[in-house]
Amino acid sequence: MDRREFLSYTFWGACGLISLPSIIYGRNTYRTKFSYAVNLPYEDAVRLWVPVPENTSYQKLLHMEVKTNASYYELTADRVYNAPILYAEFKGGNENKSLEVIFDVEYTDRSVDMSKLPKNNGNIPDEVAFYLKPTDHVPTDGIVKEYADRITSGKKSQLEKVKAIYDWVVENTFRDPQVQGCGTGDVKSMLETGYFGGKCTDINSLFVALCRASGIPAREVFGIRVRASSLSKGISSVTKDATKAQHCRAEFYLGQWVPADPADVRKLILEERLSIDHPKVRQVREFLFGNWDAHWVAFNSARDFSLEPPLTSGEKVNEFMYPLAEVKGKLIDKYKLTFELSKYTILA
Repeated sequence: MDRREFLSYTFWGACGLISLPSIIYGRNTYRTKFSYAVNLPYEDAVRLWVPVPENTSYQKLLHMEVKTNASYYELTADRVYNAPILYAEFKGGNENKSLEVIFDVEYTDRSVDMSKLPKNNGNIPDEVAFYLKPTDHVPTDGIVKEYADRITSGKKSQLEKVKAIYDWVVENTFRDPQVQGCGTGDVKSMLETGYFGGKCTDINSLFVALCRASGIPAREVFGIRVRASSLSKGISSVTKDATKAQHCRAEFYLGQWVPADPADVRKLILEERLSIDHPKVRQVREFLFGNWDAHWVAFNSARDFSLEPPLTSGEKVNEFMYPLAEVKGKLIDKYKLTFELSKYTILA
């Protein structure tokens, strides 16, 4: 099959004609300019950390412009994942603390020809083997290992195992709209309680943990939706306001990093009220194992890590998909900061 071919299908269903999305296998290039703006109504001193789009094989930050009355700001990165961070400090005594940053990003669709992947990893580079390690929220032993062994039982190759894990996650989880933000991605808690409902960080962290427990490097990729999805407006309908458009995707490694997104399969099912056997779900489910459509910008894959500079408390943060801020050395709620005091806006 031509990997740049547009695929479009039409089916007759119980309610009549069913039109399925045109799926693009290839690497079309897109460019989006978007802004993050925040007003901090605090008299006390404030420290602010803002996630910045990373440079990858499929994405490039072309330009970044900062407008602020902060006393100090810098572009930095954490010491483990090299996640890019815009850090700012505001002195006390002034309630009018503001920052706006404009990002200009170029990015592509991602498409991997699964038929050309090795069935097993050979020598894994050290920087990739790092993503076999457990973190606080993504353990790989105990109940996680038990589930991974059960799901992959009888599968001989790593490619067979990762596909079995992907299918199990799609079939056994569900999107819970009551979960705040994108969820916490606490994999051990999900498995111990048997409650497999959540949002993208929960569902895709479960996929990542099960892959790692099976000896397959995997990682979450945290970012934000900046366009409508070509697969479904239920997945993303972003055109202007992206304040609540954060999204966590996933990758696994088989000779190269391969995109996957079981969480968006579950979002499609919820938002369009479709059954898991619906032709559109089957098509999108197949596509999101090895492909991403380009409607989203990546920030980082950092998990259970220390910011740079660190929080006053020295504590680690779970993930860095939302801006974070301290007032007088105390971390404020990230959802209040993002959803009430901040705004992400698509500019072009």
